[in-house]
Amino acid sequence: MEQKVLDIHSVSPEAISVLLDTPVLIYYLEEIEPYYLLAEEIFNEINDDKVKGFLSAISVTEFVTKPFADGKVADVERFKQFLSALSIQVLAVTYEIAERAGKLRSQYPSIRTPDALIVATALESGCGIFVTNDKDLKKLEACGLTVIVLEDFVE
Repeated sequence: MEQKVLDIHSVSPEAISVLLDTPVLIYYLEEIEPYYLLAEEIFNEINDDKVKGFLSAISVTEFVTKPFADGKVADVERFKQFLSALSIQVLAVTYEIAERAGKLRSQYPSIRTPDALIVATALESGCGIFVTNDKDLKKLEACGLTVIVLEDFVE
C-alpha cells in the first residue's frame, strides 16, 4: 500500500488547531499500519508547534478502557506521559459540548453519541480540523469543520 503525504497545512492552511479522534492515538501508540506513519506526521506537527493538538476527554475514556481491562496500568501511565510530552490539551465535556452533540445527533442520527461528543468538542473549542478514520464523519464538514479521514491518504 502506498501513502500520500499528510500535511495538515496543505489541507487547511488557516487552521492551527487540530482535534484528534481516538483511532489516531491507537494507530500511533500501537504502531498500526498503514496509518502509523500518517499519525506520526500529525504528532510531529504538534511536537514542532506547527499546530496545536487537542483531544476530547471521551477519547481518553475510549483509549484507556482496554489497558485497564487487561490490567496494563503501565500503558495508561505511558499514555499520560505521551500526552503531556506533546502538550496535547485534553478538553472536558461541558454542557455546551453535550448540547451541541445532541444537536448533531438530531441532524445526523447515524452518528454515535461518543463520536458526536468528540466532534462537538472540536466545534465548540474552535478547532479547524478533526482527524479521524471514520468516513461517516466526513459529512460533518457541513458544520464548518475540516474533517481529515486517514484512509483517504492510503492507496
